Amino acid sequence: MARARGSPCPLLPPGRMSWPQGALLFLWLFSPPLGAGGGGVAVTAAAGGGSPPATSCPAACSCSNQASRVICTRRELAEVPASIPVNTRYLNLQENGIQVIRTDTFKHLRHLEILQLSKNLVRKIEVGAFNGLPSLNTLELFDNRLTTVPTQAFEYLSKLRELWLRNNPIESIPSYAFNRVPSLRRLDLGELKRLEYISEAAFEGLVNLRYLNLGMCNLKDIPNLTALVRLE
Repeated sequence: MARARGSPCPLLPPGRMSWPQGALLFLWLFSPPLGAGGGGVAVTAAAGGGSPPATSCPAACSCSNQASRVICTRRELAEVPASIPVNTRYLNLQENGIQVIRTDTFKHLRHLEILQLSKNLVRKIEVGAFNGLPSLNTLELFDNRLTTVPTQAFEYLSKLRELWLRNNPIESIPSYAFNRVPSLRRLDLGELKRLEYISEAAFEGLVNLRYLNLGMCNLKDIPNLTALVRLE
């Protein structure tokens, strides 16, 4: 049976519609009314709003292995680039001019395993700087300007195995400095030339630690290490 001109034309079957995550639907509905030269309505529907996570390589870096390996060394960076790809597993930021690691700087890098921040000018690491890094196993912070151990910043690094803090102007290590990372197996505190005091309870909680470097420090007394039952 012929349909009267100008009557609505069913484009989609009735019933519930379900759009895939991030899908973009663009429909152009055109049905000119009687006596009109033309007309139309554009409808745009987007699911899963918000800006998508970064997937491309930052301009200041080089990327390989489908952006899982990101190298941003010797680029005179003053801060960590904001657009590190979400699938990054290895991130090298060595030999730049980064001074402060801000809260939630790496929160979108859930797959990151190795983070190298050595040979910068890092003097401050804010609480929560390493939030959102459940896969991190190696953190390198040697050759920087830290004067204290950033104890609270290490929280939630449940898989951290190696921590490198050598050659920083750290003067003392307080009690329970590393108790938030009991998974540690290697701790490098060598060449802390201003280090004069380590609390007897500084290494409490490091039940898995196997390697501890305190070489070339200015220590007058070595703390009791009997709590480190797995030390080799």
